[in-house]
Amino acid sequence: MGLSALLTPHARHARNVKAIREAGLSPKILIGGAPITIEYANEIGADGYASDAGSAVDAAMALLIS
Repeated sequence: MGLSALLTPHARHARNVKAIREAGLSPKILIGGAPITIEYANEIGADGYASDAGSAVDAAMALLIS
């Protein structure tokens, strides 16, 4: 599952990763976008982070292999 935020206020919605996990779902979750940092991705429990679309492809492939 890919999540992207373009503006800082949208980044708070990425915290829905917790709700996804609490619902018993376990998709691999990749997050990125301008206001997102790797620290934030780790804080909310995302499985991966990418700073741009090109990096997202590499990160998604790494998640599929793991």
